[in-house]
Amino acid sequence: MKKIALTLSALAIVSTASFAQAALISTTDITADQAKALVQDKGAIVLSTAPGIYDRYVANGSFCATNEDAKSAFVATSDSSHSKIGYTCEVGSQEG
Repeated sequence: MKKIALTLSALAIVSTASFAQAALISTTDITADQAKALVQDKGAIVLSTAPGIYDRYVANGSFCATNEDAKSAFVATSDSSHSKIGYTCEVGSQEG
């Protein structure tokens, strides 16, 4: 039982470290083309846009939940103050 708990703890630490490392990518440190390429290559990725501010960006609406719509995402990058890098997923209208 101790071995299972130790293994789970190790996996949690690795997962947390991986997420923290991925979250270190800031759009203000890369060009608009690099940010757009990251979103396209990964399909969905969490990027920082300012210190302590993160959002999930997607390549297209197929990465959104069924109740979400893809909305164009514009962010500041190292070479532009307003670059379209992909989309964000937002809850769609609840019209019946």
